[in-house]
Amino acid sequence: GASGWPVWPQLGQAAGEPTFGKSVGNAFSNAELGQWVAGQGVRDVVLIGAQSDFCVAATVKGALAQGLGVTIVSDAHSTLDSEEEKAPDIIIRHNKAFAEQGARLTTTAALIGG
Repeated sequence: GASGWPVWPQLGQAAGEPTFGKSVGNAFSNAELGQWVAGQGVRDVVLIGAQSDFCVAATVKGALAQGLGVTIVSDAHSTLDSEEEKAPDIIIRHNKAFAEQGARLTTTAALIGG
């Protein structure tokens, strides 16, 4: 709920649903997030975001380390080109790595039933 951490309106945010900030790649490094997720009885999380090769990758590892099941929306995370590799190739490579780590992959259309 703090200023500077708005939820994109199209994603929706239930009344009373908290917002958690982060200052490092792994969102689960914020102990309050992990405690809130556990308190909700959540066993699986769905992850989207930026940047595939940094924050998203770190959060996948963090969620798995918390014992959570992880679903990656394969077309809902992004990154920038690097000097060695174009963004679409980085995303494809990370989707494969996420699956190898035990995450499930889905698409936006499959997730929303479209």
